[in-house]
Amino acid sequence: MYRYTRADFDRVLEFVRGLYEPRTAEGLRDHLLPAMRALVPSAFAAEASYEVGAPQQGQTQRSDPPELRSAEADAALARHMPTSPIVVHFERTRCQEFTRWSDVQPLSQFLRTALYNEVYRPLGIKDGCSLFLRSGPNHLEFAGVGLHKQYADAHRDMLASVSRHVLQAFRLAHTTSALIEMAAMKSGPNCADRGFMAIDLNGTITMETAAATRALEKFFPNRTEHGLPEQLARWISQSEQAMRKATDVPDTRRPFVIARNGERLTVNLLSKPEQSFLILEEHRLAIDPASLSSLPLTRRESEVLAYVAVGKTNPEIGIILGISPRTVSKHVEHILQRLGVETRTAAAASALEAANL
Repeated sequence: MYRYTRADFDRVLEFVRGLYEPRTAEGLRDHLLPAMRALVPSAFAAEASYEVGAPQQGQTQRSDPPELRSAEADAALARHMPTSPIVVHFERTRCQEFTRWSDVQPLSQFLRTALYNEVYRPLGIKDGCSLFLRSGPNHLEFAGVGLHKQYADAHRDMLASVSRHVLQAFRLAHTTSALIEMAAMKSGPNCADRGFMAIDLNGTITMETAAATRALEKFFPNRTEHGLPEQLARWISQSEQAMRKATDVPDTRRPFVIARNGERLTVNLLSKPEQSFLILEEHRLAIDPASLSSLPLTRRESEVLAYVAVGKTNPEIGIILGISPRTVSKHVEHILQRLGVETRTAAAASALEAANL
């Protein structure tokens, strides 16, 4: 793995910080391409999508600089997208990780393809790097940069190190877009389940939607009026410090998750230099721990079993309940003993039966 120079690291950190600013999905797409070209030397950046079986399987959505696109190149890309190294690699592996084209298809082989000769040769591009934005069974969206020679290992590693942040940022951006859309509608089936808050540099709430207020009252009953719950304030501070004081590429921002009375609250953090924003989403657990009262379990063991029954791993349950994976493991051990079963699957079956599911 490439060892960053100070200048390289500063560019990476600036790129990551920029991803976590509050933006809609469209706003993030507009930001991403020039940001990628500022991060690593590139002649061209583009966002593309691929739809299996569609009449026009491959499409370029936007490019930077925009004048490099042409109707002829777009038509050729639509014809040859199924042979693109990134598409072939995804269909073979279903891997959503960063990919340098020359790592999955030798440059000498790529230069003999129709995709290169009809699309990339006129642009003078011989190698590229692609980051996934979204994907489904038959759909793929990715952003990439191109260069007139093979990308250096150093620049490949820089892009690889930020790719997980790009995925996380797009998930948050789509949530932001949905929140704005629902707010414009003023009503809808999920409006009450999502809230939004703005916080200044002193941790003071400057704006709070009604849904956010209800969520905080429900999950933090001891919250002081108009103030942030201590757990939430501490998490925000730690998340911001991790980004400001990073000495290596930071991990993706993990959401704050809390469960209470059969429901779960997930809080995501977006931030700008002058303020931060919280997106709060409520979800009902698939199994209400209270519905497991007929089983010989403690309250905490019922909570753990409710998540075991829906396929959560010990680390995931630990994050949700705010306990260590080791503690979760001990709870699972006790659950198996109390229920007289040997496997998690059997314990899950007992939970589903008790909950009448």
